[in-house]
Amino acid sequence: MRDTLPLLNTLDFPPLRRGALDTLQVNLTYRCNQRCLHCHVNAGPTRTESMSAELIELLCEVIDAHPVDTLDLTG
Repeated sequence: MRDTLPLLNTLDFPPLRRGALDTLQVNLTYRCNQRCLHCHVNAGPTRTESMSAELIELLCEVIDAHPVDTLDLTG
Protein backbone atom coordinates (compact mmCIF):
# COMPACT_ATOMS: atom_id res chain seq x y z
CA MET A 1 0.00 0.00 0.00
CA ARG A 2 1.36 3.39 -0.96
CA ASP A 3 1.76 6.17 1.56
CA THR A 4 -0.74 8.85 0.53
CA LEU A 5 0.54 11.66 2.77
CA PRO A 6 3.21 12.81 0.28
CA LEU A 7 0.53 12.95 -2.41
CA LEU A 8 -1.78 14.98 -0.17
CA ASN A 9 0.98 17.39 0.73
CA THR A 10 1.35 18.39 -2.92
CA LEU A 11 -2.28 19.55 -3.15
CA ASP A 12 -3.36 23.11 -2.56
CA PHE A 13 -6.21 22.07 -0.29
CA PRO A 14 -7.00 23.87 2.98
CA PRO A 15 -6.29 21.88 6.13
CA LEU A 16 -9.23 20.07 7.67
CA ARG A 17 -10.23 20.82 11.24
CA ARG A 18 -12.46 18.65 13.35
CA GLY A 19 -15.36 20.50 14.91
CA ALA A 20 -17.40 19.59 17.94
CA LEU A 21 -19.55 16.48 17.76
CA ASP A 22 -23.12 17.73 17.59
CA THR A 23 -24.93 15.08 15.51
CA LEU A 24 -24.63 11.32 15.70
CA GLN A 25 -26.31 9.18 13.04
CA VAL A 26 -26.95 5.57 14.00
CA ASN A 27 -28.22 2.92 11.61
CA LEU A 28 -30.23 0.49 13.76
CA THR A 29 -31.02 -2.06 11.06
CA TYR A 30 -30.54 -2.88 7.40
CA ARG A 31 -34.24 -3.65 6.96
CA CYS A 32 -36.04 -1.16 4.74
CA ASN A 33 -39.30 -1.23 2.81
CA GLN A 34 -37.49 -0.07 -0.33
CA ARG A 35 -34.66 -1.43 -2.46
CA CYS A 36 -32.77 1.63 -3.69
CA LEU A 37 -29.79 1.15 -6.00
CA HIS A 38 -28.09 4.20 -4.48
CA CYS A 39 -28.36 2.96 -0.86
CA HIS A 40 -24.95 3.24 0.83
CA VAL A 41 -25.64 0.29 3.18
CA ASN A 42 -27.47 -1.94 0.67
CA ALA A 43 -30.59 -1.98 2.87
CA GLY A 44 -33.77 -3.63 1.69
CA PRO A 45 -36.87 -5.62 2.59
CA THR A 46 -35.02 -8.94 2.74
CA ARG A 47 -32.25 -7.76 5.09
CA THR A 48 -32.57 -9.02 8.66
CA GLU A 49 -29.49 -7.63 10.42
CA SER A 50 -30.13 -5.24 13.28
CA MET A 51 -28.20 -3.68 16.12
CA SER A 52 -27.91 -5.93 19.17
CA ALA A 53 -29.06 -4.89 22.64
CA GLU A 54 -25.39 -4.88 23.70
CA LEU A 55 -24.49 -2.35 21.01
CA ILE A 56 -27.46 -0.17 21.93
CA GLU A 57 -26.23 -0.16 25.54
CA LEU A 58 -22.75 0.81 24.29
CA LEU A 59 -24.32 3.57 22.20
CA CYS A 60 -25.95 4.95 25.36
CA GLU A 61 -22.56 4.93 27.09
CA VAL A 62 -20.99 6.79 24.17
CA ILE A 63 -23.73 9.42 24.26
CA ASP A 64 -23.28 9.82 28.03
CA ALA A 65 -19.54 10.33 27.53
CA HIS A 66 -19.90 12.57 24.45
CA PRO A 67 -23.26 14.37 24.55
CA VAL A 68 -24.74 15.27 21.18
CA ASP A 69 -27.38 17.81 20.22
CA THR A 70 -29.02 15.51 17.68
CA LEU A 71 -29.32 11.74 17.62
CA ASP A 72 -30.43 10.67 14.13
CA LEU A 73 -31.78 7.13 14.25
CA THR A 74 -32.13 5.45 10.87
CA GLY A 75 -33.04 2.01 9.65
